[in-house]
Amino acid sequence: MPTTLPKPIRLRAAGDLYAAIPHLMGFHPTESLVVLVLRDGTVSMTMRVDLPRPRHRGLLAAQLEMPLLEQGADGVILAIICAPSEHIPEELPHEPLVSTLTNSLGGHGIDVVEAVWMQACEKGAPWFCYFDLDCHGTLPDPQASAVAAACASDGNVTFESRAAMAALVTLDSVEARERRSVLLDELMNTAEPPEPGAELRRVRDAVDAVERRKGPLPDGEIVALSRALAQPEVRDACLSFAVQNRARAAERLWLDLTRSCPSPERAEPACLLAFFAYHRGDGGLASVALDVAEEACFGHSLARLLRGALSAALPPEELKTLADKAVVNARELLAAEAQSSSGRTHS
Repeated sequence: MPTTLPKPIRLRAAGDLYAAIPHLMGFHPTESLVVLVLRDGTVSMTMRVDLPRPRHRGLLAAQLEMPLLEQGADGVILAIICAPSEHIPEELPHEPLVSTLTNSLGGHGIDVVEAVWMQACEKGAPWFCYFDLDCHGTLPDPQASAVAAACASDGNVTFESRAAMAALVTLDSVEARERRSVLLDELMNTAEPPEPGAELRRVRDAVDAVERRKGPLPDGEIVALSRALAQPEVRDACLSFAVQNRARAAERLWLDLTRSCPSPERAEPACLLAFFAYHRGDGGLASVALDVAEEACFGHSLARLLRGALSAALPPEELKTLADKAVVNARELLAAEAQSSSGRTHS
């Protein structure tokens, strides 16, 4: 689950960096290994995985090697976040895991610069280094960090847990989704075949209306937007909003539709939500959104593509290529729609 910050931030002390972990992840991790990826002395990406069983330590090391090498990492900082062992600090939890990762990654030229243990990422929590017992401290208030301020300025929310983040995409009631499914069936059976340019314009208008909207989307609009995004060329063209000033509003619309659309159509806004979240460096929300997409439509092609990018820790900036291509596609769809409308007017 890779996560990045949109802009570099200078931190003064090691404790400030460790206190920033929840904001780097988007939530407060527990029972986790957090890998702070270093490139040219800067934290370029943050990855989190569940703490492995002892027999899986080598497998985890092998799984981390490829994305770290692709990132051009020259070092990492490991943070183990879990309950304390009986003899703290002489015996820190998961020391064999730290040793395995240090040896394995070192063999590929990736230095484990530091490894620390923390019980939690909260104010006053102690932290200890695995490599030096004299290296320790207590965490400052994570909410008062420079990273927290930067995240708040960018409109990012840090959740208390991954479960709390997942609740962000909690689905509407079964009754509501079934009602909309029936309406969507009726629309599909009675309406004229959808025209991609007109449907893209519909979605764009809905994005532009996000800031003005009061209350939830009505069923009719949810159904119409579900039908629009079910067309792959329209959904793919919507990736273009990620590199426009519509990005935040579009992401809010994808979130609303992920909660409210019936299945399997929900997979489309969920994939868009994952793309937009990942594009701005929020790997945690991207992963949660992909969980929804994969549940709504097993084997969904865009979900598979994005899951592969997430698993390989593809740098979020590399997604800009897809968004830039989508800009061209969107222009072509809208131009074709405008020409078609003009032809109908003259006739």
